[in-house]
Amino acid sequence: MRTAFLLLYSFTVVASVSAQGVFQDIMSGTLINPENGVYSWYELKDTENGRTLFVRQAIVGEKKVQGKKGYYLETEIVPDVGFPIIYKMLLTGPATDKNNVHEIIVREGFGAPETIALDNLEGAEDEKSPEAARTSLGTETVKTPAGDIQAEHFSIEQGGLKTEVWISDTVRPMGIVRMISSDGELLLSRSGQGGADGESAMNRTPPEEIRPDVKVRVESGPTRNFSGKAQ
Repeated sequence: MRTAFLLLYSFTVVASVSAQGVFQDIMSGTLINPENGVYSWYELKDTENGRTLFVRQAIVGEKKVQGKKGYYLETEIVPDVGFPIIYKMLLTGPATDKNNVHEIIVREGFGAPETIALDNLEGAEDEKSPEAARTSLGTETVKTPAGDIQAEHFSIEQGGLKTEVWISDTVRPMGIVRMISSDGELLLSRSGQGGADGESAMNRTPPEEIRPDVKVRVESGPTRNFSGKAQ
């Protein structure tokens, strides 16, 4: 699952140079008309291992930070087999600037959420990437499971690698409709606002069928499960 996140991050880095103005730094922390509860689901195909994953991005809360309004941006990666991994960041601007990142929380599977020290971001800005050549190819109709969407098509070449990205400000919170690179393909499945998809999954309880029913035997006593009921 960490490999899956790195694949998603590779899309993030390329998308950050895909457009100007309001679209600058899309997928690296700049939000499109942010509102609590907006979300988008994507299908992510990994070229290297042929796996398909599902990705949800949503704004799941707000918080004032040093006089600025911050938004909690949550990214959930769901594999075709296995448990999800969730990343939640509190942002007051593009995540490409570490000063805009105020909290990072991760939850693997249905374990307890863990806070990642912001010190891990130190030095990230010192890494210099090759300059990207960005070309707008105009507005195109992109066919997605969510329907046909008008999106601006950009072609980006960086370090000998080429990426295609389609962007629309109707798709919140991040604007991405489709993205293709040598690593894989990201395609919008659906988007909206409200409901379970617009809420944080950090404290989501596992489904009944996969909840642990571990029994602990106490010497000279009854066997009990996590509910505390004697067996």
